[in-house]
Amino acid sequence: MLIRIMRATVLAGLAALLAAAPARAETKREKAEELVARAAETVAYFSEDSAFEPMWSLADDAKAMVIIPSSWRGGFIFGGAGGNAVMIARNEDGSWSQPTFFTIGAFSFGFQAGLENSETVLLVMTQRGMEHLLSTTVKLGADVSIAAGPIGAGAKAQTTDILAFSRARGLYGGVSLEGAILKARHAWNEAYYNAAVSPADIIYRERAYNPRSAVLQGAVWTLANRDAPANLAPVQAAPVSPPADKQEYEDDAVWGEPVGGKTDGR
Repeated sequence: MLIRIMRATVLAGLAALLAAAPARAETKREKAEELVARAAETVAYFSEDSAFEPMWSLADDAKAMVIIPSSWRGGFIFGGAGGNAVMIARNEDGSWSQPTFFTIGAFSFGFQAGLENSETVLLVMTQRGMEHLLSTTVKLGADVSIAAGPIGAGAKAQTTDILAFSRARGLYGGVSLEGAILKARHAWNEAYYNAAVSPADIIYRERAYNPRSAVLQGAVWTLANRDAPANLAPVQAAPVSPPADKQEYEDDAVWGEPVGGKTDGR
């Protein structure tokens, strides 16, 4: 009887997700823009909820953040988890970079039952963690070390590559981010920036720009600088000029300053 109830719960949750799917298929660019906006909302929630106070001081030292606004996991005995993520890194001047996109997924086996939706913020604390995340694929817990915050706070934060903070809704057991795989979403990067750019191009070389990133950059800066007045937030500047081979994208104003007198940021 218990098995049937748990199985019915999972199926009902999956059916609800399918029913909530939009009738019109969104473009990759629209999906990326929506993910950035939702990531900003997640960061704002974490910076305001005192339950996450242990992460506030750690965010001051984070080299980057990976935000997963919504990830689903479910199953019975065999389980799976997945979601979309954005990574944003700290610049030398204290501002935050343009985002780069990832997908996250995991498969598990063991006693587990139910369906859960969670919001997660990963604080990348080491240069090693940064470098691995900018590769094509990284396995959490294998390629980089990961600890759950606030358990990973204190001395352990000095050696752990990534600290994870999460809030969840639903019933689930037996799964964690340990073993999850983060994979770069190159197609989303290209759609969001109208350019074929790698995660390193975005984070290190600053070769990409989309004005819609400002809401996420501002939210992350606020979380990492909770004691600083908001008017001290650095201006998120666009690149001085696009790469020579990207001039064809001027009509969409994603590189540098808007052209042709456009100021609406589209």
